[in-house]
Amino acid sequence: MARVRTVFGAFFIALVSAVFAISFAAIVYTGELAQYLDRGIGLTLLGSFVIAVTGAFTLSFRGSILAPQDVPAILLAGAAATFVAAGELSGEALFATVACLVAVASLATGAAGLLIGQMKLAYIARFVPYTVLAGFLAATGLMLLIGGIGVALGSSTGTGSWAFYVTPDLLLKWLPVLIAAVAIVIATRVFRSHITLPLALIATAVGYYVLLWAFGLSLAEARHKGLLLGPFQDGGFLSGVDPALLIKADWIAILSQAPVILTVIATALIGTTLNASGLELAFRKDFEISREVKGAGLANIVSACVGALPGYHSLSQSILANRLGLVGPIAGISSAVGCAAILLLGAGMMSALPVGLFATVIVYLGLDLLYTWLWEERRRLGMLDYAVVVLIPVVAVTYSFLTAVAVGLLVACAFFVLAYAKLDLIRSHSNLAGRRSCVERPDTELRVLAETGGRAQIVELSGFLFFGFSHALRERMQAVMDGEGPQVRWLVIDFKHVTGVDVSTLRVLQRLVSDCAQRDVRLMLAGIAPLMETELRDCLGQHGVGFFRSLNEVLEYLEDEILAQNEADDLTNEKSILTHMEALFREHALDGYAEQIELDTGAVVVERGALSNDIYLLRSGQLKVAVRCDDGRIAIVAQIRPGSVIGEMAYYSGRGRSADIIADTPSELLRIDMDRMDALERDRPEVASLFHKLIARDMARRLSRTTSLLRDLGV
Repeated sequence: MARVRTVFGAFFIALVSAVFAISFAAIVYTGELAQYLDRGIGLTLLGSFVIAVTGAFTLSFRGSILAPQDVPAILLAGAAATFVAAGELSGEALFATVACLVAVASLATGAAGLLIGQMKLAYIARFVPYTVLAGFLAATGLMLLIGGIGVALGSSTGTGSWAFYVTPDLLLKWLPVLIAAVAIVIATRVFRSHITLPLALIATAVGYYVLLWAFGLSLAEARHKGLLLGPFQDGGFLSGVDPALLIKADWIAILSQAPVILTVIATALIGTTLNASGLELAFRKDFEISREVKGAGLANIVSACVGALPGYHSLSQSILANRLGLVGPIAGISSAVGCAAILLLGAGMMSALPVGLFATVIVYLGLDLLYTWLWEERRRLGMLDYAVVVLIPVVAVTYSFLTAVAVGLLVACAFFVLAYAKLDLIRSHSNLAGRRSCVERPDTELRVLAETGGRAQIVELSGFLFFGFSHALRERMQAVMDGEGPQVRWLVIDFKHVTGVDVSTLRVLQRLVSDCAQRDVRLMLAGIAPLMETELRDCLGQHGVGFFRSLNEVLEYLEDEILAQNEADDLTNEKSILTHMEALFREHALDGYAEQIELDTGAVVVERGALSNDIYLLRSGQLKVAVRCDDGRIAIVAQIRPGSVIGEMAYYSGRGRSADIIADTPSELLRIDMDRMDALERDRPEVASLFHKLIARDMARRLSRTTSLLRDLGV
């Protein structure tokens, strides 16, 4: 059964592809050019064969079908009409010029697609919002629905009144098509079997012949009424393929259509990325978009050699092939075989097929897309997102596909701007009472910072700062400066996680400088990217704004600034852990448990990974903590000032040292031999307990500081 389904699907895709190719040729070779339609059909069928075969083996998703498209055909038809209107070309020269114009447009489109695919620029398609893609598919469905009805009506035209379309002759053309398409949509959704669609199409074909019999129409009468395909000429279309066309063409006239060719390139590239993205969504598959564009470009280059119309992914044919169970290259090959068969054998055998069958297929695909993306998606999308999806088909039918996509993108971008402006781009808000630099300071200094650090407010920003957020930023900063607590003296704004700022944000920052000046607050900016810093310095540099390379740098500066403003007594009245330790060792005669060591600049105190049990107390000088990065670079992650404890975490955890600790200046340390502490715990447990309590208090103080910081950061 699966094999029968595949054979039927391949046969039907072959017929549909040939009909589409002939239809697109008729778009170009119309009016005064209609006398060359048979030759134009020959070139288009041969090109369709080439582009479909090439696409079957070059695309990342082999189930897609590449085929000539209507938008490039319409653009080229307009250019061809200018040749006719000018009256300077006629006969073979006119046909050759039009044929070569089509070939040049395909060649240029292919070269552009190949270049963009090779440079991997097609990834831009990934930035198209989901709602725009869904709206694009819904618009495709609506256009297929209208186009299918148009195929059923043929050349019938109305006066614009509904009464015209409900006349018996026209009702016989379009009403059965709509009824059959609706029935197929219902059948394929109620009965999920793989054979449902093939059986439905067979039943539709039989139904049309039964309908003709019921109305007493012969094949000749049905063809006269436009109910059957054709009429087509007997024999093949190969007479249109002639290399001499290159000589007969007026190349000056072709070059005069360069703007049209550029427009064809742009629309084809947009169509390629949108259709490929649409097929991704329809098939729930991931495509390599660059490879899809590259494959379509290569196919256009090859098909241009035989005068093919520019082409790219066919949504309707690809989706139909998928519904019929054609997977892999067989989908494109089936399309190619159908075009080749009509090219070689002629179209006489197609004249007995009902137009309504093909119109039904087109309408079915349109209704299926509309049901999927307008009805089913309504439950998954919010009201505004769904409004975008509905808007795109309306604009597409009123104006054009490209206009609809452009409007959809603009509306989606507007919604994004509004939603983004509501986000809180303030990554964290803290102050110097809980936030510290990488400098390890003694308890005495930390106490002062904890008591007075509220005067330095720290705000970290993230994302892109644009006009929708800039005024809200100013209001938030005013609230920070005017908030409860000690009077703010410094406002620190960290830009490390900011990707960019627009002009309006720069102007708001200028006003923020004035706000700071009125409140006697100094504004300090940190972590700014070089290019952004240049702009900010030009705008703010003359207003006393401080610029720092990193947040840690400005924190260290503020810590030193605050500590320097406090009297010396404030820093010495309270005993540090170093003072307590020295008193403990002195009172209990523990001189043998510790020794004083002196280090020159660059001397290593602790090596990373070492299992030493020693704990150190820094008496004077300064140490730095260094780690080796993956790229071999040495990074300084902390500085240690006098009065700090070193190495206690490694001792209590029983692990190796986590970093190298190096003397940054000539330093003096107290080294405590923890191996002897085991004996002290046995012999004098009360003394050992005092020692551990001092260390625990220091560790608890640092843990409390970290907890407070995490709370401020919202972690």
